[in-house]
Amino acid sequence: MTAGSGLFHSECMHNSRMFLCTLVALSTGWLATRPAAAADCAALPSPVFVTGSTAAKPILVQLARYLGSLSAPITIVYQGQGSCSGVDAILSATLLQGMAAFSTWDSSGTEVKCDVSADAPVVADIGISDVFASTCFSLSGGLPTNVSDFLGPVQAMTFVTRKGSPELSISAEAAYNIYGFGNNSGVAPWNDETCIFKRDALSGTQQMIATAIGVPAAKWKGTATTGSSDLQNQLVGATPAEKTLGILAADVAQDNRALLNILAYQHTGQTCGYYPDRDANSNEKQNVRDGHYAIWGPMHLLTRIDVNGIAVKRAAADVIGYLAGTKTAPAELDLVAFEAQHHVVSPCAMRVKRDRELGPMTPTSPPSACGCYYEKMANGSTSCTPCARTSDCPSQTSTCSYGYCEASW
Repeated sequence: MTAGSGLFHSECMHNSRMFLCTLVALSTGWLATRPAAAADCAALPSPVFVTGSTAAKPILVQLARYLGSLSAPITIVYQGQGSCSGVDAILSATLLQGMAAFSTWDSSGTEVKCDVSADAPVVADIGISDVFASTCFSLSGGLPTNVSDFLGPVQAMTFVTRKGSPELSISAEAAYNIYGFGNNSGVAPWNDETCIFKRDALSGTQQMIATAIGVPAAKWKGTATTGSSDLQNQLVGATPAEKTLGILAADVAQDNRALLNILAYQHTGQTCGYYPDRDANSNEKQNVRDGHYAIWGPMHLLTRIDVNGIAVKRAAADVIGYLAGTKTAPAELDLVAFEAQHHVVSPCAMRVKRDRELGPMTPTSPPSACGCYYEKMANGSTSCTPCARTSDCPSQTSTCSYGYCEASW
């Protein structure tokens, strides 16, 4: 065992069942000057105003390309601000405005800026968050009756070290002491706050991990960073390697495996640490999908609804339907493959669900399960049996879905 083992570390790791999920922190930002050609966002074809989590940007680009190519195009207009800002935009109808502060994309995926004038501000149609609304704000009575939270792809949050660290795992108890007490954690080698990195209280990553380890997001010890990229850069530059520790969404961490190590995580009540994936080098999020890896949550798509529970803006309902997996995507919009290759989990690939932040997990059986296809797209191979119809499957308890025999739960 390494220096960080002992009381606060897992005594074992299941190399065959390790899970991951992440989230990208990308910011559209504000430009110092307004481009002369910036369009009026509200004048674009069927604009759907989306704001919140910066991690949602890659999948929004993919969806925007398809929706923009339709004969009756829908334009996704996006402003990345952070998860809790996305929640607030819907709950408080906070006005959006800014010169060239919004992103749209054409059918080729080219990003174009547009303006929302201060003279004609708009309210968001969809607020995207990496965490439940109640994690951001006190909602004793739950969401207002005219707001609904639709659940999209699942993201995992991870603890990371820089390459060169010998540490392999971390427990909830260790993380509680490290981020709760910093230099006085008593958890070697993570007892130097200059090498321990955090985000901020509005970060979905920090909010979710805070719930997991029991340290309020606003009370964390460690060196502050301005976003995922800044955290990664500071962590990679810190020495010695064995003292480094940070938090990142799984997608960011996995995209930077050449520089970072993802730690297996042992949640309270577990006897071993688990990666998000089967092992430290795979991509299929097996331990997220079946519930062995604990720190995960769905993308939250908040919107105002009518008395029938449908999004007030019908174009927003289409955007939500594709992201939540409740609207069948055409062949040219293969979101399962896209999500697998970008390290988030499609709803149809999950075998567990939860209804509150880090709450108990219960089994779920998606109507069109895609776990085998997701694994093939994530890892390049799967042990599942290919099929064209259910009669091709060897077991009466399996169904042909997405071209593979999916076992029923």
